Amino acid sequence: MRILALFLLLSVGLPLAANPATARQTAPPQPGSQGQLAQCMTLQGSLSRQTTALAELQAQSQALSNQRELERMRNASRIQALENEKARLLSAAVIAVLILLLAAATGFGLLLRRRHRQLRRLSEIDVLTGLGNRRAAARKLDAMTIQRGPEGTRHVLFLIDVDHFKQINDGHGHHVGDEVLVALAAKLKAACRPTDLVARWGGEEFLVACASLTREQAEQVATRLRRAMAHTLETAHATRLVTVSLGLAPIPFFDGGNDPAAASCWDYALRMADRALYAAKRHRDAWVGYWGAQLPDNATAEAVLEQPEAAEGIITVMSSVPRIVATSMTVARARSLRALRGQG
Repeated sequence: MRILALFLLLSVGLPLAANPATARQTAPPQPGSQGQLAQCMTLQGSLSRQTTALAELQAQSQALSNQRELERMRNASRIQALENEKARLLSAAVIAVLILLLAAATGFGLLLRRRHRQLRRLSEIDVLTGLGNRRAAARKLDAMTIQRGPEGTRHVLFLIDVDHFKQINDGHGHHVGDEVLVALAAKLKAACRPTDLVARWGGEEFLVACASLTREQAEQVATRLRRAMAHTLETAHATRLVTVSLGLAPIPFFDGGNDPAAASCWDYALRMADRALYAAKRHRDAWVGYWGAQLPDNATAEAVLEQPEAAEGIITVMSSVPRIVATSMTVARARSLRALRGQG
């Protein structure tokens, strides 16, 4: 403020001494004018110094202002950098959380799938014998039926029943009956190929399905299974021979292109195998098989199923006991194939 007041004072006084020649023309020189001139010169020098100082102060002020602006810009840059770093860290944290959630969801999904497979596997396993149960066997038979074997071969289904199993349960207890089933399951599995379907069908019945067999091979398999499962049961009080009976039938049951859709399914072969098993149970420790040829136009699959032994020329009856076949054929002669055709 003092500098500004001095500057104003000097500004007022300068016109008086701005033009000395004019002053000499208007007024005669007076005593003391030299002193005023000197004073004026002093004031001008002082003003010049003050002006210089003011300029320096203004320059310093501008420098300080520039420095503050630069500092402000640096701070703004730091703040922006911090904001960017914060945004980057937040984005990385979000991505990490999403990855963790995705990994957790994937792991949980895999765990659920694994648990589902375990539950499905457990639901398809017979608890007592460790073989597949009826549900698992039906699913595999569905898949097997779709695939056809080489020319001259068919899939073959074997239905196996333990002979006199009720006597074993009644005479020795159900725990002994369970032991017999476990032993038979182990023998049956050992006698089959790894690719064969082996299952406990229910109660004391087992089911085996073999892919791509000829009729002669089916007979050999039936003989091998019957012999492999026969064994001696030893108890605390006595010993007893355990035997099985088998019935077999091919899938599809009939040969040739005239095979109806119903007879192409495995359940038709199962019904035929069940009838063959019933015939084998009359003798015990035996196997019986029905093998279908081409179905004629004047007969139906259901009619043949009702009386398979009477379907001469349509069904070949096989057995480990020749007299079972002879007896069946004798009974069949009492019936006429015309009855089967009439049912069609």
